[in-house]
Amino acid sequence: MRAPPCFVAVLVLVSGAMAGCLGTTTDAEGMGLVVTYNSTNATIVEYWEDGELVDTQYPVLAFDFSQSTAPAPFTTHAVKGVYVSGTVDADEHSVVEVEFQHHGFHVLELSTAFGASASEQADDEAYRNEVVVRIEKRIEWLESSTNEPLPMTLDTRNEVGEEPAAVIVIDSTVFNPELINNFGGGQEVEVSWALIDETQEACQSQPGTVDEGESANWKTVHFNTYEVHELRVNYEEGQDTIDVEQTISIQYESLETPPNA
Repeated sequence: MRAPPCFVAVLVLVSGAMAGCLGTTTDAEGMGLVVTYNSTNATIVEYWEDGELVDTQYPVLAFDFSQSTAPAPFTTHAVKGVYVSGTVDADEHSVVEVEFQHHGFHVLELSTAFGASASEQADDEAYRNEVVVRIEKRIEWLESSTNEPLPMTLDTRNEVGEEPAAVIVIDSTVFNPELINNFGGGQEVEVSWALIDETQEACQSQPGTVDEGESANWKTVHFNTYEVHELRVNYEEGQDTIDVEQTISIQYESLETPPNA
């Protein structure tokens, strides 16, 4: 298998210069570590209902060591990072699957061991390499039948790696459901949105009017990901209760190692 082309931009995130291309390292005799991966980026998804976290989906990525070669049978394959660790018995498995619970850039060491002394393999760079993985985060927020929407805390600071998130993408929709058997007729609701920073100042804001049976939406992008913010939907005026659906995406620049499978 031909080694994939090097991705120069990602080297900034890896401590020290790496010989050869990411994910594949071989010695002069063609023996060494060859790891394939279909994806090097994924997204953590949180689901919130009425201010309570009800579920979190953590992504799992797979690293396939089956094309690696060595002068003796392999014993283990491993993937390790600051918050990530996975090891398999090479007699039974060639794929290491790891779960990611922190957003940011993960620098992973890929390594394999075979039937030689540990001291010999410790100095053999043909069986160790590094890959950079980009993990983003999305928050799905739902509130039903309220006239006092809860503030939403947005901690967008990167949880791993040195590179901060590039942007916060906010997509917030307020619904004014049509009332069943409402003989008097529903009313419009006045709302406003505000993104509040750590000094309690509004970085961005937007007013909105929601007629009965209709919705109003606010979409915006914010570039200060270094601080904890608060997203507020303010119920300004009206009598009808509203539903609030919000999607917040913490996105990073695409600096990960490209997939090679």
